[in-house]
Amino acid sequence: MYQLVMIDFQAAEWRRLEEPASEVGLEPLCAMINNNLRCYDLAMDLSNSTLEALPENYAEQVNFEDTCKGFLEVAKEAVHQTVSVIFEDPGVQDLLVKLYQKEWSEGQVTEYLVATFGDYFADVKMYIEERSFRRFVEGCLEETVVSVDHLLTQKNYIKEETIERMRLDEEVLMDFFREYLSVSKVESRVTILSDLRELASAESLDTFTLIYTNILEHQPDCPPEIVEKLVALREGIPRKDAKEVVQECKEIYENSRANGNPAKAGFVFARVKCLSSAKASIWRKLT
Repeated sequence: MYQLVMIDFQAAEWRRLEEPASEVGLEPLCAMINNNLRCYDLAMDLSNSTLEALPENYAEQVNFEDTCKGFLEVAKEAVHQTVSVIFEDPGVQDLLVKLYQKEWSEGQVTEYLVATFGDYFADVKMYIEERSFRRFVEGCLEETVVSVDHLLTQKNYIKEETIERMRLDEEVLMDFFREYLSVSKVESRVTILSDLRELASAESLDTFTLIYTNILEHQPDCPPEIVEKLVALREGIPRKDAKEVVQECKEIYENSRANGNPAKAGFVFARVKCLSSAKASIWRKLT
């Protein structure tokens, strides 16, 4: 009976989580995180006391574990939805749209973005316990890194100023997020931005292939289309050289999957929207 009550409660929570995060709201989502973590603790206590009270042959037939874990799954999804609230904020959306545009290059986007995060983080930190808060911050960092999608879809050539601003972005993100997470955790997420910056500024075939090989070591699902898109945004790379770079990187990618196993998904490229959209001709900008 207790299990049925818990299962019904979790089902009701999941139905709530199907609603748009911005409509549910920040405080209710934080309350959901706390409630389900508390329910998990109480359910585990109930499970232990019940099993202790039962004869051994009956205890072996009772399994509360999956039901208890259900509360953790709800709490985990509520954390994800809390991240969504931040990124669905119209102010945050306005800033993300400006990434890799003129205002971004003038330092009027990333700095404002982390300032907005800071305001939200102060609120969320008051509402939820530390472990969930760190997961929330980590989710925000990952979502910010995934915004590199805007680099791949914008129409401007990548110039020296673009590369320098990308480097400054990495510093801004490192400085901000290490106030909340360990330096190693922040670096592990921001590294891909550094790699893409180096890829975007590579000057030779060997450099392109070396950097791409390095990316595949920690983001094995990074497809060669990423190289293709970045090369297309580079001014002055002859078509012949561009094709050679892309072909070489395609071979590297295929060789990395020679064992037939699908590439293990990282946190970036499975979520980069431009890779899932219809593939347009990327040669329009090549000379």
